[in-house]
Amino acid sequence: MSGTAYRLFFALWPDDATRQALVQWQTHNLATDVRPQHREDLHMTLHFLGRVDAAQVGALHDLGASVREPPFTVVIDDIGYWSGPQVLWAGPTSLPGELVALHRQLGDGLASLGLPLDEREYRPHITLARKVLREPCSLPLQPFTWLIDGFALVETRPGTVPAYRPLARWRLG
Repeated sequence: MSGTAYRLFFALWPDDATRQALVQWQTHNLATDVRPQHREDLHMTLHFLGRVDAAQVGALHDLGASVREPPFTVVIDDIGYWSGPQVLWAGPTSLPGELVALHRQLGDGLASLGLPLDEREYRPHITLARKVLREPCSLPLQPFTWLIDGFALVETRPGTVPAYRPLARWRLG
């Protein structure tokens, strides 16, 4: 390690219309005792990398630039809750093959760089709120379609608002 490290992940970064639909849902559905995800931090993680040595960031940029997947759409039509991390999320009930292919291509590239991959099944979601102590009663979500035409390498900056900052973005296609 060179001494400098970043906390990084690859993510789908919403366009303004998608971000607005998510914020609108948060505004009208979240209880006052939960912590909504900051509007600028809304995203769908592709691969969480954790601490990455600064010397590897260039290789991650090269990996991002090498992706050759076409744009695609994801229908966000589900609200879910995970009690362990106390997270309320939105996501798709059906995974488009293109999303699976993008996740796999990045994963293969990360493995070739010697970076560890999450061994759990990929469950794409957008965190809407944290510190949700109990599963909310049925919360409706008007389904909407998100055009995925790019992705980003994002840095986590604990203690800042927003907490996430895209370092690089790539277009699909």
